[in-house]
Amino acid sequence: MQKKKWLTTAVTVMAMALLSACGSNGSNNGDSAASPSASASASEASSEEVLSFKMGVEPWVGYAPWWIAAEEGIFEKYGLDVTVVNFNQDSDINAAFASDNIKVANIAAHTAIKMVGNNDLNLNGIVLLDQSRTADAVLATGSVKSVADLKGKKVAFEEGTTSDLLLREALSDNGMTIDDVKVVYMPASDAGLALLSGKVDAAVTYEPYISTVKSKGDVQLIYSGENAPGLISDVAVIKADYLAEHPEVKDKLKQVWDETLAYWNSNQKTGDKIVAEKSGLDAADLPVILEGLDYFTSADQTALADSGDFLKTAGSIQTILTEQKVLDKQVDLEQMFQLK
Repeated sequence: MQKKKWLTTAVTVMAMALLSACGSNGSNNGDSAASPSASASASEASSEEVLSFKMGVEPWVGYAPWWIAAEEGIFEKYGLDVTVVNFNQDSDINAAFASDNIKVANIAAHTAIKMVGNNDLNLNGIVLLDQSRTADAVLATGSVKSVADLKGKKVAFEEGTTSDLLLREALSDNGMTIDDVKVVYMPASDAGLALLSGKVDAAVTYEPYISTVKSKGDVQLIYSGENAPGLISDVAVIKADYLAEHPEVKDKLKQVWDETLAYWNSNQKTGDKIVAEKSGLDAADLPVILEGLDYFTSADQTALADSGDFLKTAGSIQTILTEQKVLDKQVDLEQMFQLK
C-alpha cells in the first residue's frame, strides 16, 4: 500500500533480490479454538491436493493476518502451501505480480484499479481485507476547523498515495477540487511536522504520525477514512487465469483469513509479536494503528457485496483516479471484484 512506507530501509539490491527469489522455483493470550465449520473445512482440505503459490505483501498492518497464518500453520489446514513474500514498495510487488512471480498480491484498492486500467492485467479482487477509519486523516490547526476552511490554504500530503486520494474525496464532499487549495507535496512522515511548525495549514497523513502530531500540538482532525467508508481499503487480488484454473482458492483464502482473525483475537500477544516483527513497527505503535482499522470477515465482505456499497466506493475511487489523470481507461469494476 503506497502510503504505508513504514520506517524500514531497503536498498535496490535487496528489492532485486526479492524479485529474483520470487522468480525461482519453487485482548488476552489464551488458546483459540476453531469453529466446527472451520474444523470441517480444514479436515476436507487435508484430503485434497495441496495448492502451492506465492503471495506478495508489504509491511503494512492491514496485511498482518497473512503473516500470522503463515507462522501458525493456518494455510496448511486448508490445503494451501503459501509462501508470503515481503516487498518494500508498490513498484516491486506490482512488477512481481505482473510478471507472474507471485499469484496473489495484497494491495490498496486504488492500486488494483490502476493495475487493470493502466496495464491491462486480467485480475480479480477476491478478499476485501481492511479499511482505514481514523488511521488516515486530514489534520489542521488554527482557523481551519473544517474541510470548507481549506479553501486557499496550504495542504501538505504525499502525491499519488492514499493521502492524495483521501484529500480529493474530502474536497469533493464539500463541493471543492484540488485547485481550491495550495498543494505542498511531501512525504506523509514530514507532513505533520510541517503542520506543527506552521509551514502549512493542513496535512494529510496516517498513523502513527497522526497520534504523534496530535500529542505535540493543538491539532484538529477535520476528515478521516471514517467519513468515506471503504475509500482507503486493501484487497487481495489474484490472476484471473489462475483463479479459473483453481476456483477453490478464493474460498480457501477467505477461510484462512477468518480463522486467523479469530486466532489473533484469542492470542493477542502472540499475534502482535509476529506483526511487529514482520512490519518493522514498534509493538507499542500497534494499538493506535489497529484502533483506526477495520478488518473484514467473509460475512462482512458478502454484506458489502450484496448491498452494493463496496462497488459504489470503488466507483468513487475510479472517478478520483480519472480526475487525477492517472487512469488510462475505465475498469469494469463489477467484473474485477469477485468478493462473493
